[in-house]
Amino acid sequence: MTATIDEAARHYAARDLGQAARVCLDIIRTDPRHFDALHLLGVICTNRGQHADGVSYLLRAEASRPNDGRLQANLGAAYGAMQRFDKAVEAYRRAAALDYRDPGVLNNLGLALQGLDRRQEALDTLRTAIELDPTNDPVLYNLARAKIAVGDLAAAEADFRRLQARLPPETSPDRVREVTNELARAVTDQGRAEDALEILRAAAAKQPDIVSFRWHEALLLLLLGRFKEGWLAYETRWDAPDHDRPHPDYRVLDLEQVAGRRVLVKEEQGRGDVIQFLRYIQPLAALGARVRLSVYSDLIPLALEMADVEQVLGPDADEAEYDLLTSVMSLPLAFATDLGTIPARMPYLRTPASRVARMKHHLGPPSGPRIGLVWSGSLASVPRSAMPVAMLEPVLRRPGVEFHCLQKEIRAEDRAWLERTGIVTTHEAMLRDFADTAALIEAMDLVISIDTAVAHLAGALAKPVWIMLPFSPDWRWLLGRDDSPWYPTARLFRQPAPGDWDAVVRSVVASLRL
Repeated sequence: MTATIDEAARHYAARDLGQAARVCLDIIRTDPRHFDALHLLGVICTNRGQHADGVSYLLRAEASRPNDGRLQANLGAAYGAMQRFDKAVEAYRRAAALDYRDPGVLNNLGLALQGLDRRQEALDTLRTAIELDPTNDPVLYNLARAKIAVGDLAAAEADFRRLQARLPPETSPDRVREVTNELARAVTDQGRAEDALEILRAAAAKQPDIVSFRWHEALLLLLLGRFKEGWLAYETRWDAPDHDRPHPDYRVLDLEQVAGRRVLVKEEQGRGDVIQFLRYIQPLAALGARVRLSVYSDLIPLALEMADVEQVLGPDADEAEYDLLTSVMSLPLAFATDLGTIPARMPYLRTPASRVARMKHHLGPPSGPRIGLVWSGSLASVPRSAMPVAMLEPVLRRPGVEFHCLQKEIRAEDRAWLERTGIVTTHEAMLRDFADTAALIEAMDLVISIDTAVAHLAGALAKPVWIMLPFSPDWRWLLGRDDSPWYPTARLFRQPAPGDWDAVVRSVVASLRL
């Protein structure tokens, strides 16, 4: 019996993608240029996560019928799934030009433009999509996120509230979680953490099984300095959808039971988090614990310098013997830390002497005061706290100062600016791990950094560090203060309004003149 495209379509409608694909392949063997079979097979491959195959079949279909709007829309979806956003934009725009211009296509075009960081174009596209269908909730959600991307937080909040109000009772918990958390973030980012807390608590009262509400609440409580409640709520992180699961032997320590016991403290979350909470190792050892420490590989040389640690392991090592196992991020709860009892004995990290000597030889004698700079961190942190290095140009005008880049990752546009100006010396080849970064920090008279692991490292080494913060900062920097109870040598420079890095830079420049 000869396979037909109608048969393939029936299997596809029934979500039997495997059988639908087999029928399409049978058709293509007989007719290699069969448009409908190639088209449907490309869609099936995309749906199954076989994105490169999807693009390949769709391009073969395009060769025989290039002016098919639906094909172009599906090609855009396949490219988008591969994060080939430039190709996705081209395909979606061809679809629109061929009168295949519905809210779904424009929604996907908006997302592809966001992937290219063309924020205003994405916003304009999504506005057009919502005009075509004001009841389209996915478009409204993406429109609100696009408004956040351009800094229109109040408008985004209004959209999220409208979306939340019209979610039907049968909405999936994942969708409720997504919309509610985005609303709370939009409110927090406007400087209204208490209001965001109420939003989360109201939602949790209706749907207590959505654990991420409690996790989000924990971050707000810590931001507000309400540590007693915050550390307890912070333990819900293990159940949050995007968080790692705890080790089977994990527990929050009972400090009355640690004396004489082998306690393995495990790494968790980012490098900055680990660096911040390594301060608890000495107090833990002072209670008689025999501390073993597991950290990320690039932190091992620094951990080996800690006098109160019996053994240092990498995150994948399994040879440790222990009686108790905990996470470094749960030590504040175990110690019942409040604002007045933060362990602030500085420095609590030490740079290996061999690394200091190596860096000293590399740098040579100073020609003047040395200032270390960090303006961007990992790609994950860019939306929260990064700035273009060119924005620091007013700082770099200060005469007689050596400026040194302390970061290992430098974005292409920043590198081009650095090479053109020659004002800042970079050292990526010297920075193999955080011990090398620590050695470079030790050679500085001052560190000026955004919120990155380097800022934490400078604080842990008791070096003067000025930290430039967004309007809505990470919880550890609290609110409304220019100092940090975590790092006595730190000074905080906060945006006075969302996105206003220029004001932060002006404050830094004014302080350098003192």
